[in-house]
Amino acid sequence: MSEPAVIFEVENGVATITLNEPKQMNALSEGIIEGLKTSLARIKEDPDIRAVILTGSGRAFCAGGDIKGFPGNGSNAAISREYMKFGLPFMVDLAQLEKPVIAAVHGYAVGAGFSIAIASDIIIASENSTFAMSFNKVGLVPDLGGLYHLPRIVGMARAKELALTGRSITPYEAKEYGLVLDVVPHEELLDKAKELATKLAEGATQALGLTKHILNRSYELSLEQVLREEAMAQAIAFSTNDHKEGVKSFFEKRKPSFAGN
Repeated sequence: MSEPAVIFEVENGVATITLNEPKQMNALSEGIIEGLKTSLARIKEDPDIRAVILTGSGRAFCAGGDIKGFPGNGSNAAISREYMKFGLPFMVDLAQLEKPVIAAVHGYAVGAGFSIAIASDIIIASENSTFAMSFNKVGLVPDLGGLYHLPRIVGMARAKELALTGRSITPYEAKEYGLVLDVVPHEELLDKAKELATKLAEGATQALGLTKHILNRSYELSLEQVLREEAMAQAIAFSTNDHKEGVKSFFEKRKPSFAGN
């Protein structure tokens, strides 16, 4: 029996999605894309899942698109567009998921793998990781939201430099540019990701989701619009059981025990 293209596990409110085609360095095959779609749908619908870790098996996080599956070879633009549309929904689901997503990156996160990593909320990187917006190496344009997320994280000048040159950067450069939260020894990567994910899973899930929703839109909104969004979100948060528990624990001088509702 063959291994699944994506391994999905849940423990203590944390879902771990592992890209699992190590021989292909987790390049985005049809199986991996379908596995990501299915995993994200399960996470979205399961209230007991309150944080997510996204990682890869073997020597890489994700080495980009599956070149063997590219439409290329003189195919027309309509065929290529249909090929791209197959992978787009999971990227929207990943970016808009109202639960924290941590990318635990080791080895290569290049091309589409880089785009997936930076669509996560937080990246923790292994010392052995490499990042590159390497699409121009095969004569292509950055995709899967890379041209949306990259300038918002590193600024337009740096985004253009990384996208136009396709050069590889170390995890320490990625941290300097604001792409990576922390760089850790490879053997500590998953433990660090799980530690942070568990802490987030213990938080007030609805409030975290509302916070993420507004932050994701903040570059497109005016100050007045953000203030209105915050007021509406706060009205929802005030009505949650977690807010009541937070207030109660404050007066009882203890750590809150949030249930995620």
